[in-house]
Amino acid sequence: MLTDGITRTVARQIYGGMLWLMRRPFIRRMQRGSLNLIPASRREKARQSYLRQERFARRIGLPLVTFVVGLAFLSILATAMTMLILEGINQGWFLVPTRSSGL
Repeated sequence: MLTDGITRTVARQIYGGMLWLMRRPFIRRMQRGSLNLIPASRREKARQSYLRQERFARRIGLPLVTFVVGLAFLSILATAMTMLILEGINQGWFLVPTRSSGL
């Protein structure tokens, strides 16, 4: 299907942009610095939790973005079709001509 390829391409572009942003040095500094806000007694557990979340995000990220982009495209398509049908009704495209009785 045509939209499947477009959806995957757009999703890959968005996901790539997200990964690029998350790899910027200032973002990395903020991520590491946020662990320093946690008390030292719980810091290692928080670090392990953060790494677990990162693994989950890498595994599920692209399929999730692809799904959301697909939903957005379907929403745009449904909206366009609804507007086209309503415009057709207003213009009289769906009127059935009535026959006059030639008596």
